[in-house]
Amino acid sequence: MPQTVASFLSHQIQSLGPLRFDKFMDISLYQQDVGYYSSGKTRTGAQGDFLTPVSTGPVLGQLLSQQISEFAKFLNHPPSLHIVEQGADRGHLAHDILTSLLQDHPHLNSSLQLHLIEPSPPLAQQQKKLLQPLFSKIPIHWHSDISSLPTQSNPTFFYSCELIDSFPVRLIRFHSGQWHERFVTETNSQLEWLDQPAPPELLQEISHWSIPAIEGFTAELRPSVCPWIKLLSEKIQQGIVLTLDYGLPAPELYHPSRSSGSLVALRHHSYSPSPLAHPGEQDLTAHVNFTQLIEEGNSLGFRSFGPRPFMSALTHQATSLLRQSSPKSEKWTRNFQHLVHPSFFGQSHLALLQAKNLPPTYRPSMFPI
Repeated sequence: MPQTVASFLSHQIQSLGPLRFDKFMDISLYQQDVGYYSSGKTRTGAQGDFLTPVSTGPVLGQLLSQQISEFAKFLNHPPSLHIVEQGADRGHLAHDILTSLLQDHPHLNSSLQLHLIEPSPPLAQQQKKLLQPLFSKIPIHWHSDISSLPTQSNPTFFYSCELIDSFPVRLIRFHSGQWHERFVTETNSQLEWLDQPAPPELLQEISHWSIPAIEGFTAELRPSVCPWIKLLSEKIQQGIVLTLDYGLPAPELYHPSRSSGSLVALRHHSYSPSPLAHPGEQDLTAHVNFTQLIEEGNSLGFRSFGPRPFMSALTHQATSLLRQSSPKSEKWTRNFQHLVHPSFFGQSHLALLQAKNLPPTYRPSMFPI
């Protein structure tokens, strides 16, 4: 068994031929024990490769706990309310949410259960270590994937932060009058691009999203979103799916001015020159197509609110906190400003809330009319 991502990729290419980029991305990020996300190494914060809305402090968790409390109040405080997070990294957002719920919304404590969907054993161990002090207060369950999450008959609040941007993407490029799909091959021990004519299923998606046929235009497609949200719709009978991520609606994501696409590689808080370099040692990420989430969700019975930039959605969510007579600490204010200021996460990150089987009168404060 190869011991590094690079050796595993080399073995795969030698055995099977050139790899579609989504396969390359999947191996680089998720190969068991050695992939960028599955190794358990520190990836976020000052000691990692990038900052996230979670790594700047606990305010996001406080705001989401408010949203959960509001959701419970709308349902007249059901006896059981399940919270589910996928892509929890080391568990800090879950910790911040539960801590805030226990402190600021104690009337909910007896009804709450937390489920974390985590395929990486090293990350699951880090999450358990961080959340261990809360075990006696709120039941916490771990699941290796959504398939193993029990179907929830109780109201469910599912959330993720910077999850979907890490779903593997298929890369397309328009060249010499036709669309190609980008593959990865190896020549003299060096990983290189190889373009092949795009297959019919990609051409159909390209047409659906009206991606412009401009020489050199490069873009990403993420077909795995559809089965993902379909599985969520089967698991959640009534509840909410809240997506916090960077991305754009399709007309903006595939606008002619965005001819280079959105795929980037990140390492040591800097953009890496090539997505093919240092496999398993750098992050690979691409913008979320929020229109895809909305279209697929609507077809499955979800009702969508948003997407709206953090600067709007989180400011609305924080209104009651900001109106409190007691002034906020400098640390809290600085954390909140990181979330909503356009120079940080306020403009780049969007919030999308999708509700299922909730009365038409439901309107989250994050998305006022």
